[in-house]
Amino acid sequence: MSAARALPLPAGITLGGSHTLAEVKALLADCRLPIDDISDNVIFVVARTDRGLCGTAGLETYGAIGLVRSVAVRAASRGNGIARALCDEIIRRATEGGVRRLFLLTTDAQALFRGLGFAEVRRDSLPPAIRETAQFRELCPQTATAMVRDA
Repeated sequence: MSAARALPLPAGITLGGSHTLAEVKALLADCRLPIDDISDNVIFVVARTDRGLCGTAGLETYGAIGLVRSVAVRAASRGNGIARALCDEIIRRATEGGVRRLFLLTTDAQALFRGLGFAEVRRDSLPPAIRETAQFRELCPQTATAMVRDA
């Protein structure tokens, strides 16, 4: 399943570049997303302006499956296609790394992820590797929507 490509990013915003885990955690905390389980085993893609990080998306891999997580864009930068561009890049990297199926949990971004080719699934249908993550067990509420797409 292939998702439509994102529109070009606005002038002054770049995708990628160096970043530290501390920068990513600070952005996630500012966007009220969990950071307790963030570690070096999560791959992050970032978007930045001349003032610093304005968005991020993460990927945890478990063999041929992956968990998309921590998609966040600062409030002042929303509505410019940044989240979509970050997700497109995470999906590309996952595919290049051999991931064949991607999962995620979201409380409020179902429309974004549907537009990227994800479909809702029952939480109890997620593979054991995903159900064993802190995201699934502790950090995302039981009301979070589970979604899946082939990479």
